[in-house]
Amino acid sequence: MRYKTVVAAVLAIFGFGNACPGTPLRPGDFLSLGPLPAGGFEIDTDALTFGGAAGGVLHTQGGGAPDIAVFVFDGGGVLASGDNITVTGGNALALLFQGSATLAGTIDVSGANGLDAIQNVVTGIGGSGVAGGGRGGNGGPFSSGQDGVGPGRGVAGSSSASVSGVGSGAGAGFGTMGGQGGAGVTTREGGAPYGDPLRDLLFAGSGGGGGGGQSNQRLGGGGGAGGGALEIGAQTSLGFVGATILANGGDGANGFADGGGGSGGAIVLHGFEVSVDLNSLIQASGGVGGEVPNMGGCGGAGRIEILHHPDGEFVDLGVIEAHAGAAGDCVDGEPVLTISADVGVPEPSGLATAVLLLGLGGRRLGPGGRRAARSE
Repeated sequence: MRYKTVVAAVLAIFGFGNACPGTPLRPGDFLSLGPLPAGGFEIDTDALTFGGAAGGVLHTQGGGAPDIAVFVFDGGGVLASGDNITVTGGNALALLFQGSATLAGTIDVSGANGLDAIQNVVTGIGGSGVAGGGRGGNGGPFSSGQDGVGPGRGVAGSSSASVSGVGSGAGAGFGTMGGQGGAGVTTREGGAPYGDPLRDLLFAGSGGGGGGGQSNQRLGGGGGAGGGALEIGAQTSLGFVGATILANGGDGANGFADGGGGSGGAIVLHGFEVSVDLNSLIQASGGVGGEVPNMGGCGGAGRIEILHHPDGEFVDLGVIEAHAGAAGDCVDGEPVLTISADVGVPEPSGLATAVLLLGLGGRRLGPGGRRAARSE
């Protein structure tokens, strides 16, 4: 099994008064909606509602990145263990707190899996994305929209009157390149990486390509959707206590030729100080390509970026990961950790810029300050 991790963990200096282009959204720049509602509730990033009530604000990014639905709450917000924030809608999501926040529940902006083809009945359908994640492509040979959606979309597999000319869909890229679909003359290259660094523009993951087909007896599987884009920020402390924060890509589906996996999405976390306890999972991994009989390309890894003030601290005891999908031909040799001292934020007087390297664990850094990719 091959996989890669792309976790950009940057220790950034940022104030919370005036907005600066290219920085995380600041809680103090928006009006609070009051306390975070108790219990689980739904956020619709298109309707700009939470728990059915209006109040979200749409922030336009430009540059090809999705718009962000911004929801700002008072400090002291708590998402209790067992409570879920369900996310719907096509815009990215920013959840901000004017003070501290403690999250122990689940927030999931993962892309949906593609649907399997049923031979002689229906072609596979691409998975749907949320929070900016791109849709997966439909299976061939007769359906429209066979390529995935997004800057790193996976292209559709080859459809042909000849069985030997039918190929699987390619995986989508984002943090790393997507895996290729097909083989030989039907090869389709995986989607390209993009969106580095997230602090400039909050991109989401892209959809995998649909599998190719030949006839009603040989229909392609749907591609997986890309993971969504999620920003969580607090003006003081941001803590994760047994929390599950997910922005995974959807899996490609099975067919005569399989769909490609969607790429992992984006997660940005920021606060004066940030802590992740040992029972928390923060994950933005790519989807698996369909597995039988003609394997689709795997989805590339997503991106995770964590920022905090140098006078605060970052405590990392949990699992923070962004892997490429486990099945398919994912390309080796790409960096698994991006390190940057250019945080793009004016430095407050008397404070020095620093960079936090997340999860180095004593591993050797490759050329240019990047950790070498590994495979297992």
